[in-house]
Amino acid sequence: MNPRISGMSGVMLQSLADMQQDVLIDLWQLDFREFGGEVFYLCNQVNETGAAVVWQGQAYEPYPIHADGFEMTAQGAGNRPTLSVSNLFGFVTAASEQFNQLVGVTVIRRQTYAKFLDAANFKAGNGTADASQEVVSKFVVERLASLTAESATFELAAPSESDGAVIPARIMLANVCCWQYRGEGCGYTGRAVADRFDMPTNDPEKDICSGSLTGCRARFGATAVLPYGGFPSSDKVNT
Repeated sequence: MNPRISGMSGVMLQSLADMQQDVLIDLWQLDFREFGGEVFYLCNQVNETGAAVVWQGQAYEPYPIHADGFEMTAQGAGNRPTLSVSNLFGFVTAASEQFNQLVGVTVIRRQTYAKFLDAANFKAGNGTADASQEVVSKFVVERLASLTAESATFELAAPSESDGAVIPARIMLANVCCWQYRGEGCGYTGRAVADRFDMPTNDPEKDICSGSLTGCRARFGATAVLPYGGFPSSDKVNT
């Protein structure tokens, strides 16, 4: 399953497969908090009363926004969907200048059917309202593809596929532990064992871990679960 898509309930899954489809609502969250901004809640539609669509108690303000290229895939690299938004009153232009063309901004798409929307969206309420029925997709802005006075188009990517992402967020070395000996991550508090060359010693001043698996095993045991901070299998990956 595409890792960007959260699990969905059986009710939502059945609704997606119904022959007669209800209106599918796209709700968008643009999260600028990592850059010192705020979260914008947008929807390309209004509710029955002509006001902002309310989902899970949150109002999603009406704003021209459209997406293309969203596909589920079980293998290979994910696709690069595009998100087009209105540049009404120069909103995107100003945000792009302030937030590095919005690169890295988190974009969350929530999809649900109109029949599940909060009762506040309907003049007579909604007996089938169910806030748990949604499909959630999370992306980040990869690049600003185009910007005009009328609109802007952004290319999106899954967080794990965004250019420049490092997972885990540190260099992978096969036989070098990154933890500080006897510090956080390492956690060893026992007696002196060996010097930096893995030669046995009882002298606390010479007790320095070599940073290798050998040094780690000498302190925690050959069969123990080691807190080793290296990646022993990384030297077997073809590059």
